[in-house]
Amino acid sequence: MRLTISINREINELIGKIAEQMGTSKRNVIAFALAEILQKGYSFEQLEALREKINLDSQTTIFLTEEMAQKIEQIDRFGLSKRTFFGLLVSDYFKKNEKDFPLAGDIEAKNNDLSRDYINTNMDEELKKKITDFCKSNSIAMSFLFSYYLLAKNVQIRPFQIKKREYLHLNMNTRTKKVLDKKSNDINVTRQFYLHLIALQICEDFNL
Repeated sequence: MRLTISINREINELIGKIAEQMGTSKRNVIAFALAEILQKGYSFEQLEALREKINLDSQTTIFLTEEMAQKIEQIDRFGLSKRTFFGLLVSDYFKKNEKDFPLAGDIEAKNNDLSRDYINTNMDEELKKKITDFCKSNSIAMSFLFSYYLLAKNVQIRPFQIKKREYLHLNMNTRTKKVLDKKSNDINVTRQFYLHLIALQICEDFNL
């Protein structure tokens, strides 16, 4: 499904910078925002307040999976068009959460290596399936989700058990891969262990 939304111009530019620095598309960045927005909910009063203070003077288009398209069709938009409804919510989300995407304004990031790189590892089969299903239903690339948690989130160290291993392939830029190496080295664990911690954090944050 193709979804065009009206959006604040400054926020649209911010999303483009975030996507560039994370080596992904604007679709992934916006889809992640939508997943968080829909989880937390909203009210008619909130939307009315947003209409008063947010100027939707730009637009952007994203493509959604069929599952995500069906989900947003069932949402009560309080009489607003999809273009305006999602534009208000997405613009507000990034106004409030810009600091959760620190690379957007990181001048030094321009000097870092944004070339493509890969991580091949193993993950617990059940854990991977939960995240795969979540990503599919929300139109989010799994590689982006792990990259976001690496770059913008602190994960909780906790024990876990791998019952059955399954292959995991992640597409990241070189700088993100270096962050993974640093964070795993800081707590003296392997890449695989740290990626499992991220997976567990994702499942907790989104109630998977």
